[in-house]
Amino acid sequence: MLDFLKDLLKIGFDALVKFLIAFGIGTGAGAVVCWYYDLPLALSILGGILVLGLALALLSDSIFD
Repeated sequence: MLDFLKDLLKIGFDALVKFLIAFGIGTGAGAVVCWYYDLPLALSILGGILVLGLALALLSDSIFD
């Protein structure tokens, strides 16, 4: 039972790290675009949310597979 929980936590942690990296890349790219076009940097969060949404949609089992 303990090995099962360890494996489950490892898989969850790996997925969390991947999604955090994707969110960070999207937010960073959004920040560069906001900086280039003189937009408020608060809008860069939308880039992170967009990339995170795409990652969740493409990595999950959905009707599009």
